[in-house]
Amino acid sequence: MKKLYLLPNLLHEASQWSYTPPQIDALIAESDKGGWTYLKKFSIPQVPVYILSEHTTRPADLLKIPHDTVGLISDAGLPCLADPGSSLVAIARRQGVIIEAVPGPCSITLALQLSGLTGQALTFHGYFPREEKDLISKIRSLASGMSHLFIETPYRTEKLFQLLLKILQPKDQLSLALELMSPEQRVETHTITEWKNYPPPSGKPRAVFVIQKT
Repeated sequence: MKKLYLLPNLLHEASQWSYTPPQIDALIAESDKGGWTYLKKFSIPQVPVYILSEHTTRPADLLKIPHDTVGLISDAGLPCLADPGSSLVAIARRQGVIIEAVPGPCSITLALQLSGLTGQALTFHGYFPREEKDLISKIRSLASGMSHLFIETPYRTEKLFQLLLKILQPKDQLSLALELMSPEQRVETHTITEWKNYPPPSGKPRAVFVIQKT
């Protein structure tokens, strides 16, 4: 591998966003299905697809694949953000591989932009703690005056929203960005007190949570 392109992907399968990817000889994706879907969506001639997921134990082996120009994608958005791609980039950089990032959609930055909360000081925490006691401790420890971003698996969105209403203080602000870049996109920002007058998320929507404590 001589060059590694970090390529953007759709945030939602119904999104109409598009771009023209550079020419590549192979693709590294989180799954076979995700890789083939990406190639079809962006009209890329079929190239070999290799897998880099949370279960990959030796990402360095991917630098040995017999292709000069390789693309790296995430299942959604940008690779290396809340994504195992960062491990491959770190190794590629040490080995002198040329790395180029192509800009595109990112749910984290898009949710912050649309929230109206501060972008001057922010922290991306990744996923919420799994245990409720750890979640309570995490939320209570968040610094005030800055934006705190979290993501979560869709089946936990509704439960986590209800927990946050109980844990956060009445004047704390919570922004909920649901199904970004889809026809069902919904972004709302309210204080915890105000949220009680608005409908909660229902079903299993993909969500980014942005919290700003007072």
